[in-house]
Amino acid sequence: MQVPDERVLAGDIRALRKARGLTLAEIGSKLGRSVGWVSQVERGLSTPSLGDLRAFAELFGVPISLFFSHDVPVESERGVVVRAGRRRTLGTSES
Repeated sequence: MQVPDERVLAGDIRALRKARGLTLAEIGSKLGRSVGWVSQVERGLSTPSLGDLRAFAELFGVPISLFFSHDVPVESERGVVVRAGRRRTLGTSES
């Protein structure tokens, strides 16, 4: 299993939180963590443990594998371009 890139992981967690309309305080409360810790995770300053990733996955209703299944983009396009065939979807296949 590939270790997630902190920047990609941070962006995924932030996107999932915002897509579900949750605040940092709500996430922190539901996970039993501080708002500061959640903020640091979303900014890529703190790396969540595997247990934390399980908790995030359960909270967001996504498989934990979502946090590990990333292809590395071409370096010159990293953070700038997402090609149509490389876009990932959030949520379940039903939504």
